[in-house]
Amino acid sequence: MSMRLTVFGGAGEVGGNQLLLEGRETKILLDFGKSFSREASYFSDPYLTARNGEQLYSLGLLPDLPGLYPWDERRPEVSGVLLSHAHLDHMDYVRYLKPDLPLYVGEGTWRIILAREISSLRPEEQRLAKFQEGPGPLHHCFWSSRGLGNLVTFRTGSKLEIGEFEVKPVHVDHSIPASYGFVVDGPEGRLVYTGDFRLHGHLPRLTEDFLTEAEEPDFLVMEGTNVLESRPSSEEEVKQKVRALLSRAKGLVAASFSSVDLDRLRTFFEVAQEAGREFVLSRRQAALLEFLRPEIEKGLLRFPFKLGDPGVKIYGKEKKTLYGWERKLLDYENVNSSWVSENQERVLLFSTYYDMLELLEIRPRPGSLFIYSESEPWDEEGEIEFGKLANWLELLGLPMFHIHASGHASSLELREVVERLGPRKVIVVHSERPKLFRRFVGDGRVICPERGRSLELV
Repeated sequence: MSMRLTVFGGAGEVGGNQLLLEGRETKILLDFGKSFSREASYFSDPYLTARNGEQLYSLGLLPDLPGLYPWDERRPEVSGVLLSHAHLDHMDYVRYLKPDLPLYVGEGTWRIILAREISSLRPEEQRLAKFQEGPGPLHHCFWSSRGLGNLVTFRTGSKLEIGEFEVKPVHVDHSIPASYGFVVDGPEGRLVYTGDFRLHGHLPRLTEDFLTEAEEPDFLVMEGTNVLESRPSSEEEVKQKVRALLSRAKGLVAASFSSVDLDRLRTFFEVAQEAGREFVLSRRQAALLEFLRPEIEKGLLRFPFKLGDPGVKIYGKEKKTLYGWERKLLDYENVNSSWVSENQERVLLFSTYYDMLELLEIRPRPGSLFIYSESEPWDEEGEIEFGKLANWLELLGLPMFHIHASGHASSLELREVVERLGPRKVIVVHSERPKLFRRFVGDGRVICPERGRSLELV
């Protein structure tokens, strides 16, 4: 029997990766993410959402695999789940798996998941949350009804023995730290799974390390997010453009970007320092840095500042009751809308669409501006939200400047990776246009998988 790969999510769509790799005796899942596009076909958050995993399963959003879920009493056939990084479209559905199913996740990845989970719990879940002070296993630091799995953490250089497979996780550069690709050696050959990656980011050497370790694969399972449209722009270009804007801004500068994109956070902090502006981040970003502090202090994650450093403040929305994780952040300097309003000319403020009411209280002065440092909307719901953001910015007198660099490799970079590694077969996932890439490469090695249909890897 050869190896088989079944793509339940990530076939013909961007995100929602759920890949099942089968050997002679062992089955493992590579990522188990949420499909935003397929969920949007049925639900409209927050008015209509799935209440439990069984509802998602009945709609075909969770794959039909024996024993994988708590409502299925059969023994799981899958030996474990490997997560490449902490973006929801690669890991969010693990919350529906049986808690004793082994979950393999990077140490830094797990800390990011914890930070995001604890800062987004509903009030009733906050009451269940527990913290552990001082040293101890990471997964004991946080518990809730959304706890995630039987945890096995790893770093680059680890070797994971999962049945007949030996798995080597190796870091890659992406728009979230602690991202990994996997080199999987089995009795039928070597399979390489890239996860999400890029070569034009702040740390391209990470991806180079992965490509070196991934040499001579039989099968390459590769993301193809940007095969149709690529905008060649690096993080350094983002920095240069933001620097130029700050030199000309006369009032407040507000910036919207992914709260877990530490490269972009670094860029805005460094430019704010150069411009003599205070960098004011959100509580959720502060919580992320607090959870990652052990990684930073050990030198495992290089970052230019820590909470409490001069020029770094936390924006605290006015609330009657603070959650436990928010109270912990009061040890650092917190500011409110009044302080920002009084000091607009020397502030760079993190502010997304969901913070527009805060900007309304701040009352930006003439000469203020808004930097949108995210991808453009990719669906109708996103376009509607973007239109609402435009309405707010018009009301507030804030012109928008779109400055962004993708977290994904361009079509040229993807082709160069194929040529460099020379696999026998290439399976394109995480892509709405895999057939375009097959024609772009121009040979018969590229396979465009169909969702739920097994591929014999021979």
